[in-house]
Amino acid sequence: MTNPEVGVVDGLPWLAADTLTMSVFHNALRRDLERSEILLGSPENLSPRRSRRLGRHLQWMMHTLRWHHEGEDHHLWPLLLEREPGSSAVLDAMQAEHHAIDGPVLALEAHARGLVAGRTEPRDVMDAVKTLAKPLMEHLAHEEDEAMEIVSRVLNHRDWNDFEQRAWIDGYTVWESVRFVAWMVDGVEWNRPIRRRAGLPAPIYWAVVKPLALIAHVPGLSIWAGTPAARVRSRVA
Repeated sequence: MTNPEVGVVDGLPWLAADTLTMSVFHNALRRDLERSEILLGSPENLSPRRSRRLGRHLQWMMHTLRWHHEGEDHHLWPLLLEREPGSSAVLDAMQAEHHAIDGPVLALEAHARGLVAGRTEPRDVMDAVKTLAKPLMEHLAHEEDEAMEIVSRVLNHRDWNDFEQRAWIDGYTVWESVRFVAWMVDGVEWNRPIRRRAGLPAPIYWAVVKPLALIAHVPGLSIWAGTPAARVRSRVA
């Protein structure tokens, strides 16, 4: 049975899962790896204080990436396999790509710790970023093209929300959630179709989301402020 995007299946309303949040997360990773390369490649913009902040941010981002992958491995792939047993080849590839990325993630974390401690050169951190970026970018594109297509075919809106709550949201503090959301929306081009998909009420968009989307340019709050890296935006399809 093929599920329509919107309609009735077996007598019940069907609204296909919208994986916008996955796209926003992936593009936040792309954005900040690109920003990191810009800073690491321009010593004139990398003061000791900014180096320490960048190192801490990269550690947080790698922790967040591992948490994201674990949520998929333990919750999403088994759910998709249950709904569509014929998807096993794609889902096995997703897990294999996660395992292949683990090594570069740990290596970048180690170099980021060194950057905070002042014992690692920016060029070494740059090499670690580039080593991770190649397999990670390939994986993100593969996941968007194939795994998310399965999601939108076999999961409905409620299934997707339940998965996100169980795998990624439960157990987080308010502060952790605020930090994550602020990171996600930084630099996003919130055009009207994207706002509609996200279900953002106009007052929340203008009072909260729009200011957060410009945070990269705020001195003191942002690592990137005052550097060319601040101009890198998230390109959400």
